[in-house]
Amino acid sequence: MFKGLSQRGKNIYIGAELKDKLDKIVLDIGHYIGRPITVSEFIRYMVEKYGDETRDKLKEILGSVEERRQIKEDKF
Repeated sequence: MFKGLSQRGKNIYIGAELKDKLDKIVLDIGHYIGRPITVSEFIRYMVEKYGDETRDKLKEILGSVEERRQIKEDKF
């Protein structure tokens, strides 16, 4: 399932709308600090700084497989 999880050069698809938003964010930061930064620098910072917190929050929001099964069973 997680084969090749950390291989270099892997691309991810985020969609045009999100890419545009990321481009605007990094452009704004670049203007503010006086040098360009890349989207990958921004994402790397966000993952390193907030990755664990975000993972835990999403687990809480989305629920486990067992919790989702229970909700589905309760509906029927």
